[in-house]
Amino acid sequence: MKQRSAIKTDLFADQHHKQTLDKLGDPLSEIASCIDFAALAAEVDRIAPRPVSPQGGRPPFPTETMVRILILKRLYNLSDEQMEYQLLDRMSYQRFCGLAQAINIPDRTTVWVFENRIGEAGAKALFEGVTTQLLKKGFIARGGQIIDATLVPAPRQHFTRDDKEQIKENAMPADWSPAKRRQKDLDATWTKKPPWLQAIGERR
Repeated sequence: MKQRSAIKTDLFADQHHKQTLDKLGDPLSEIASCIDFAALAAEVDRIAPRPVSPQGGRPPFPTETMVRILILKRLYNLSDEQMEYQLLDRMSYQRFCGLAQAINIPDRTTVWVFENRIGEAGAKALFEGVTTQLLKKGFIARGGQIIDATLVPAPRQHFTRDDKEQIKENAMPADWSPAKRRQKDLDATWTKKPPWLQAIGERR
């Protein structure tokens, strides 16, 4: 006698999985809803213009797609090889990057070429832009584990009247320690992780 199985097959199983994922809550969807990727892509292209493809050459992936991929890569601290694998393997990554219906997925070389194209200036503009957008929404993104990328309320900024006056004059209050300056997000640099990436180091 053939044993019964709870496994059911269906041509539209992927759609069912997506609906279930929406009900459970996809943290990447929440993050995506707080970020204007088109604006980030436009700024990256302004700083590092896209190369013109030769006639008949393979067109590049849209900058917005690559921006989304780079954000995921940094959020989860992945290598180019791991990024390629996760894009092929994870439905949530494909949805976040707008690749759910795409047959061709950017490979490790494509990710590497994009990062080198935008350079330090483009990367700095990208991640400072993400930080600014999330803070305006009142959130920071905490990541570092492949199963955990969530938005948490950002610490409230408390400025005294004297602080505000000095900041307006582009001055830094003398009594602020380096740690406090970083918390106020007034001296962010490319060599320092933005607030939404700091948790990666904290968890290790």
